Amino acid sequence: MRETLHVVKSMYDSYNGTGMQFALCFACLIYLMIQKKDKEKRFLFLGYALLFFIICFFPVTAKIIMKVCIGKEVYWRMFWLLPSAVIIAYTAVVLIIQLDGKIRRHLMLFLMLVVVGMTGTNVYNGAVFEHKQNHYNLPQATVNVCDMVEQDAKANGISHKKLITVNELLSSVRQYDAGILLPYGYNTLRGDKTETEAAFQIYRIMNSDKINFAALGWYAAADNCNYFAYPADAGVTEGMAECGFEIVGANEEYHVFRRENGKNRYDGSWLVTQYGSADGQQLMFYTLEDMKGHLIVVDGGWTTDADYVRRTIRGLGKHVDAWILTHPHQDHIGAFTEIYKDLKKIKIDKVYAVDMASPEECKDSAPWDETGVYEEFLKLDIPQLQYVHAGDSFEVEGLAFEVLNAYDDYVKDLSKDLLNDGSMMFRVTAKEESMLFCADVGKRMSDYLLETHGGALKSDYIQMGHHGNGGLKSDFYKAVEAKGAFFDAPDWLMNDRSGRYTTLKNTYLMASNGAEIYSFSTTPNQIVLK
Repeated sequence: MRETLHVVKSMYDSYNGTGMQFALCFACLIYLMIQKKDKEKRFLFLGYALLFFIICFFPVTAKIIMKVCIGKEVYWRMFWLLPSAVIIAYTAVVLIIQLDGKIRRHLMLFLMLVVVGMTGTNVYNGAVFEHKQNHYNLPQATVNVCDMVEQDAKANGISHKKLITVNELLSSVRQYDAGILLPYGYNTLRGDKTETEAAFQIYRIMNSDKINFAALGWYAAADNCNYFAYPADAGVTEGMAECGFEIVGANEEYHVFRRENGKNRYDGSWLVTQYGSADGQQLMFYTLEDMKGHLIVVDGGWTTDADYVRRTIRGLGKHVDAWILTHPHQDHIGAFTEIYKDLKKIKIDKVYAVDMASPEECKDSAPWDETGVYEEFLKLDIPQLQYVHAGDSFEVEGLAFEVLNAYDDYVKDLSKDLLNDGSMMFRVTAKEESMLFCADVGKRMSDYLLETHGGALKSDYIQMGHHGNGGLKSDFYKAVEAKGAFFDAPDWLMNDRSGRYTTLKNTYLMASNGAEIYSFSTTPNQIVLK
């Protein structure tokens, strides 16, 4: 019992500190006790305070609370239960209203503020916040990471500190150092929504099997995150360097990085995202976005994908600067056709499409083809629609478009598969890099396109023709010399070994030529087009 009382007293002294808050509270209780008015309120405050002290200081109840409830180390939290601030404030109001005249009341209020100021402890000072202590016995890794961030920020005059880190440190970073912001916290791990789309994407990337450093750097800049902490790994150091982060602190356990200051390195760059299918189908759906909020959509998938495409566009701001429709097959324009029937709050500035042969002519050339969605598309009234042809070029918010193939008479001369081979093949070019979108153009067009464009086909990235299956010839793909190849194909198509599809052959071809392979198994896949 004596030991318990000793713990209670030491915790009381720790909570009370050097201030006079409790002494002032007791003085107020004595004043209320001798008052004759408002007996109900007086007994409420006095009764509660008496019950509080009996529970907190009585050895038996104190020991039970320590053992069963909150523990011996944090017993000082029990003293939060005494409403000292409420008691002091109520007593102050009682004193003031009992005085006659405004001058006396204002003078009494001033004196009370002076007493509170002189007897209290000022917590709003630099010393309190700069000299953090690990009262909660947080992981030492958290303390080390926070200290490295603070030291670098202080040395470089940085006041805004927003940190991306692993899940294990999320909650403890904010407990140890409230001056370090986070894009998301523990609630996000439990399934709550993030405040911004960029924060959600950072969460998704950090919880992926493999970190996409290009996308992480993009979203870090978008969400104004300037610090990154991760378990020590040489590969991570290289990856962070590629997206503009330099290492500013390190120990055996964690490395801390800071994003370079100055001009946004992503000005003029575009984030390209490839989306997959939840239903295991092949389709084509991409978005391109820049740091200024501009958005370009390419195709969108089947009619059944409309809700998913709509949600994606809403998350990116609801404003589409340009929607590119490569050709009117159902796995490409189905979602657009469904969405355009009821745009709701989505705004579309421009729609670019191919002036395709009529559904009847397409059906005559390829009786196996499906033209139902195409016919639905033609019924739509789209005032912002512009048809493009091979050789056309246009620009969307600084991103250059070149149309290398579209339906025309030459397509009819070379192929009977008009819907596929009449697809819009186009290349987009940012400041330094380009990406070639082949849509569903097939092998019948390969020789013609290679002869027509030759070395001009070279691009940094490529979207494989016809989902990578039965598309363009190997000579065409070799001429592109892409460092990244996007297959709009699910696993059953990517890994088919029956010989029916050529996707596996094209995967090997592109990989053997040094291209990184992207497919629906890892969507959303993202690259930054510099």
